[in-house]
Amino acid sequence: MNTIKILIVEDEHPHIDILKIHLEKEGFTVTSSTRASEGLRLIDEMVPDILLLDIQLPDQNGFEVARKFREKSDGVLIFITGKKSKSSELEGFEIGCDDFIIKPFDTFELIARIKANIRRSSLTASNVLKLGDLAIDLANKTVYKKNKKINLFIKEKMLLFYLAQNPNRVFSAEQLYDQIWGMDSKADLKTVKVNLSTLRKKIEDNPRNPKYIQTERGFGYKLSIDNKK
Repeated sequence: MNTIKILIVEDEHPHIDILKIHLEKEGFTVTSSTRASEGLRLIDEMVPDILLLDIQLPDQNGFEVARKFREKSDGVLIFITGKKSKSSELEGFEIGCDDFIIKPFDTFELIARIKANIRRSSLTASNVLKLGDLAIDLANKTVYKKNKKINLFIKEKMLLFYLAQNPNRVFSAEQLYDQIWGMDSKADLKTVKVNLSTLRKKIEDNPRNPKYIQTERGFGYKLSIDNKK
């Protein structure tokens, strides 16, 4: 069973050391960094399931690291900060954070909050959606077809996992565009159709007659789970 991956980006070594000891005892895989630049690199390399992030880092604002994480993942994002102003709280929630922890914090309370956020999210190691020979691992953000891992571009992956988290629900191209690319994106609606087309080529046996990502003419698209066996 794959463990949940946690990345800690925090510039205070004592906090990292204590958190790693207790989180690893809980069965999590923990990686850490004291600088934003290394944190950004690790996000690219490992795509953590959970990010514990200090806002005030020595080389860069933590909010920039949070934005990078949100581009890569819809996993759990928790800010750890020495102070929480109304403006920082608003900016954090606009980025998509799940929780704020104020220093000094109780380690066991933080772990309890992590577990609570896991329960509210899709991060359970057994949370695998199986559709025929297609397996969508919602915990580790991976996709397998006939037991072989499928490599997806980030927007393809975001589309697939958004649809997988809302199975059989129809979304218009406009809704998918706003959710994945954002209302301020300079792309256009054709981008949605292009990415859905390339995604179908990777996961469908017959992309011209898809059984997973289906088109509801006049309405939009859905991930159909009616065919799962």
